[in-house]
Amino acid sequence: MGTKRRTVINADATQIERVGNLVTQGRYRTVSDFVREAVDEKLVRIEDAFLADEVARYCAEGHADEDADLIAAQAFDTDPPDRPRPTARKKKRRAPR
Repeated sequence: MGTKRRTVINADATQIERVGNLVTQGRYRTVSDFVREAVDEKLVRIEDAFLADEVARYCAEGHADEDADLIAAQAFDTDPPDRPRPTARKKKRRAPR
């Protein structure tokens, strides 16, 4: 992972309380751990939506018919994607109390 930077976020008090409850329950070590995971998941969703929009635009322009064999081959491609995905949620050790 790259260099970490500190930042301040504004969030609704109830959101912060809900995250705090997850930390207290031991689901996350810190609020920062929760925020890092949430940001990573959101970035992946944005990238996936962008890709879906690009594919839809490409197909709408009539290119899908030209590339049917390529699309079929990629549907069964077992190579991992080039971009990193969020790691599977590991069982977190309980935070010290």
